[in-house]
Amino acid sequence: MTAITRYDPFREALSLRKAIDQLFEQSFVRPLWSFAGSQGNVLMNIYENEAGYQVQALLPGVKPEDIELSVQQRSLTLKGQFQLINPEEKVNWLLQEIGSGSFERTITFPQEIDVDHVTTSYEYGVLTISAPFSQAVRPKKISMKGLQPKQTVEAGAR
Repeated sequence: MTAITRYDPFREALSLRKAIDQLFEQSFVRPLWSFAGSQGNVLMNIYENEAGYQVQALLPGVKPEDIELSVQQRSLTLKGQFQLINPEEKVNWLLQEIGSGSFERTITFPQEIDVDHVTTSYEYGVLTISAPFSQAVRPKKISMKGLQPKQTVEAGAR
């Protein structure tokens, strides 16, 4: 048995609009406004080891003194600005993928981090951040102290 549906002339018009949007999204020409100022323009690798969290952020062309890093109990915020490199003379662009503008990225970790022991290094446009776990959330090893078993004296021994 087939279901009867009411005819909607706008359903097909909306699907045409969706098709055109997909065409622009998948085209090789990416508009600059989609990259400038967006929060997703900083590529990162984040992983956890037994000591804490490790973050690697790609920031090509950004000077270390132009990077702002703030750390709270469970979150880390990275801010800065990409500078657009413009040729001095008038040019005919064939492809322009390097955007400019400010960026801000916040990462929230599952466990608290030790904000006093966060370390950073910056080399070849890669910022590496080491955020150790807070001592309060690390498991503590507790040694067991037991009583010595009582010694029994046999009745015949003196």
